[in-house]
Amino acid sequence: MSSNPFFASPPGEPRHPLPPPANRRDIILDSPSHPSSPATVAIASISDQDWYISRTHGVYHIPACAKGEPYALLLLSARPDALDLGDNRRFPFVISAREIADDLLQDLHDHGIFVCAGPRPTKEELASAAAGRDAFYVRLISEADVMWARGHSYREISDLHRRAAIFLGMEREWAYVPLRMVDCPACGEKVKPGVAVCKHCHAILDAPKAAQHGLGAAGTPSVAGPTAPAQPEPPARAPESAPK
Repeated sequence: MSSNPFFASPPGEPRHPLPPPANRRDIILDSPSHPSSPATVAIASISDQDWYISRTHGVYHIPACAKGEPYALLLLSARPDALDLGDNRRFPFVISAREIADDLLQDLHDHGIFVCAGPRPTKEELASAAAGRDAFYVRLISEADVMWARGHSYREISDLHRRAAIFLGMEREWAYVPLRMVDCPACGEKVKPGVAVCKHCHAILDAPKAAQHGLGAAGTPSVAGPTAPAQPEPPARAPESAPK
């Protein structure tokens, strides 16, 4: 008899795999839940950026912190999931809210995103997150300075490096973001959008804004809007003579 348990043919004869047992059925394994895990976990964010993270058990959106607000909040709860073991077998299990939070924030702690100890972040937690984010941005700026010194190539500077410099208010040549220019309707030269006066021909492009700054002097051409051409006055009619 063959020593291989998957074959039952005697020596010298073709070996064939054993047929599946007649009473075989699909197996679904289950895992116990963790009653000690909190039902809901809060993620706080002081980042001004939206984050979307996809997992097999769902797509999660960590909202950006709105301007003027101290933080944005995302509440997480446990989610079910299952592993496919093949042969129509599945291993279902439940992922706790804390496990989901730790998985989502693997690379986001430096951006000021963290798991709250309670239902809302404390002032100490917010201050610690802000300090960590600022330190991370300083490291990014130093890294960009080194790359820029090597060859002055904008391609090596990422949007994250520029975001760090702009957020901390540090002026860097590599952080320059080109502004789309528009044509002056009077002279055709490029000017910044929304300016009151063209710096090339000094035409008034925005009359109300120019007037606020005392720039609407007499004799300065204005192209704020088309004006209708003056219509010539009709000639005066001669007085009719009285009938004889």
